[in-house]
Amino acid sequence: MGSIFSSVGFKVETQKDLVELVENTIGDKEFSDSVGVFQKIQLAGYTLNAGHGIVFNVNLAHTGEGWEIVDVAPCFYGSKEHSVILKDCELYQDVEDEWKFYLYGVDEETGTPVELYISNFVQCASFLPPMAEKYQVVPVGLAYNGEILPPRRYIETEDMAEGSMMSNFFVQTAQIQQMENIPPVVYGLLGDIVDFKKIKNEWTGEEVYWLYVDTSPFKLEVLINPSDLEGEPEIGKRLFATVWLQSEVTPV
Repeated sequence: MGSIFSSVGFKVETQKDLVELVENTIGDKEFSDSVGVFQKIQLAGYTLNAGHGIVFNVNLAHTGEGWEIVDVAPCFYGSKEHSVILKDCELYQDVEDEWKFYLYGVDEETGTPVELYISNFVQCASFLPPMAEKYQVVPVGLAYNGEILPPRRYIETEDMAEGSMMSNFFVQTAQIQQMENIPPVVYGLLGDIVDFKKIKNEWTGEEVYWLYVDTSPFKLEVLINPSDLEGEPEIGKRLFATVWLQSEVTPV
């Protein structure tokens, strides 16, 4: 099984791997001794343009007793041309990790309810809270357990006469969350591949797929490691996968 790390080309299979990645990111950087200050350090894996691309984020906070690592996460900063506006937004914290923040909102264009991990919380801490009524986001799903399907596929049953067309979908994995305590930003999706390409995480040398997927009507960018994907992507075919949804957020 893949992971959100492998989806963007970072190999993190053990706690030791994660510690090494954090150490490589922080390096020999020094910070001012200011209480109540946040810092974010990034290790760039791949840059598209204007800072878009693969990063590994290490967020730190000065708690009064020195600097403390409060959150780490692999991220992909998507293209602004794929941004959507979320309305009726609400901010909330992870139930087990007070330094992970999520945003809930409704896609203004399609009416799709969306919950996602805020990948730029350190930068937006000054305006979260209070909450803006609307936020611009570029939804990106870090995917695993993926499969490429034909444009349309019948659901096989014992009685083939009962077979029906499998429609595109974008739904939260509520049942899995309850069983395995998975954060609420995990989704199952099935959508048409509108565009795709291979990109390389230049830090690790690992190649991953970038795909733009239309789940009818919600659209999002998706990253997945070829080793976690069954089949080869083609425009017009469909992607079936589990994704961890995240984005930078900007008030409108």
